[in-house]
Amino acid sequence: MLHDSPVKRAILQGPFPISGEELAKRFGISRVVVWKHVRELRRLGYSIRSTGKGYLLEGRPDVPYPWELDVRAVYLPETASTMDVAWKLEDWTFVIAGTQRSGRGRGGRRWFSPPGGLYFSVAVSPNLPLSETDSILSSVLSSIVEVLHDLGVEAEPRENALYVGDRKLGGVLVEISGEMERIKRAVVGVGINVNNPVPEGAVSLQMLLGKVSLLEVARKTLPAVEEGLRRLLKTSGNSG
Repeated sequence: MLHDSPVKRAILQGPFPISGEELAKRFGISRVVVWKHVRELRRLGYSIRSTGKGYLLEGRPDVPYPWELDVRAVYLPETASTMDVAWKLEDWTFVIAGTQRSGRGRGGRRWFSPPGGLYFSVAVSPNLPLSETDSILSSVLSSIVEVLHDLGVEAEPRENALYVGDRKLGGVLVEISGEMERIKRAVVGVGINVNNPVPEGAVSLQMLLGKVSLLEVARKTLPAVEEGLRRLLKTSGNSG
């Protein structure tokens, strides 16, 4: 599981080189530790050139790593289900996966999750009546629809899914735990077809727009989902 890293953020800030000495002083670490961060970034697909003035970012992979995002997040290249991981983590921690072996959809159906799609879950503690479960679902769907519209895709929500015409582009799953007719905790899971192959009857952003940046879709979608959920909880009288 990959976590956010201020050191990695600094190495990647660009557009000018940054020296290992400067990074070591800024974060109170050794230059050896700085080098280990650079080495890990290279292993993860970043192109970082060592120059006389320091480390220079020349290319980044199209992957939504935590240090690339403006939300609290963790990243797993592969997992059984982001939902299962999110239940175990702090609220408002987005769990992103490169692929899921056992992604879940509504009614216990399997969510096809090959590489290239955007798959994430996040937990909240809303303290809402059980009857408000659909409000959580609607909030997330509406937030994603707005992002898709900004990308030029006219998607619409139907039940727990996102459709373009009669083809499914994505889906949202809400799982809850509660007592005394109130939602104590909820985990929201999202799957969006981006550049991944899709089953018959489905559609991807790549099919609609040509190849798109998975990272950019994540950068727009995750903050929008968080903002929408926080707005819902604030309106309901709690911060989740």
